[in-house]
Amino acid sequence: MHGGIEQRWLLVFSEQAYQREKKTLEKKLEKAEKELKQALWRFGNQEFHCEQDAIKAFEVVRKKYKLHAIEPKIMPISKHIGRGKPKNGSEKVVVGYKMETSFRRNQEAINNTLNKKGRFILATNELDSEGYKDEQILEEYKEQQNVEGGFRFLKDPWFMVDSIFLKLPRRIEALMMIMTLCLMIYNVGQYRFREQLKAQKSTLPNQLGKEVSNPTLRWIFQVMEGIGVVYFYDESLSHTIREVITNLNELRKKIILLFGETAARMYGLIQKNRAIGLGM
Repeated sequence: MHGGIEQRWLLVFSEQAYQREKKTLEKKLEKAEKELKQALWRFGNQEFHCEQDAIKAFEVVRKKYKLHAIEPKIMPISKHIGRGKPKNGSEKVVVGYKMETSFRRNQEAINNTLNKKGRFILATNELDSEGYKDEQILEEYKEQQNVEGGFRFLKDPWFMVDSIFLKLPRRIEALMMIMTLCLMIYNVGQYRFREQLKAQKSTLPNQLGKEVSNPTLRWIFQVMEGIGVVYFYDESLSHTIREVITNLNELRKKIILLFGETAARMYGLIQKNRAIGLGM
């Protein structure tokens, strides 16, 4: 029961996430050790009036580094009292204290921290473990990442959605519906385009110029920027004699043909049921 709702929780361990988080922890430990060496060096040069002051200051340092075991050793500072050369047989007097320290990794604390890595909890209010198995919960959770990635795509500054300001709830809902439909069309278009590339065993250059078989549709949009239409009119400017699609290089023609016959006709690449040569 959580939040007044009966739930079924599934603890999932991911080896890939564990290894990634383990590397991150190792980097943090190395960084902490460099900082700790400097902190202990400065701490070792301090003088304290009494042992309690030294212990109190040490605890402040120790609490900041919970994954390291710091071993302190309080050393008295003894000096001769008075000016000039000390007399024979005179004894030194303790005038303060300093602390010598050494440290090592607290392996027990590190292991306890690692034991929490690579794990996450999935919850559902579907209590029927037979009708809705644990494997299905994990599978559907993984599929959500595609949806979340899509909405990150819609929030990208390149699409300038943040320039739209709405106050009324119904208008916000309408915008969300339009964005969801756009996302659906985007994903369908990207899927079919990649399937065409796969079927033709073809590739396209990505942003780095590397040939890939799974380009994003967003990149395709950017490649297609700059295409224009030039209209030619008669002398009276009342009728269009013809229109010409401009800036169609070989890469753009290839992309258009991969989108199918309808797209090819729209861009004038198919005439009399034949595609023009592309040199592909």
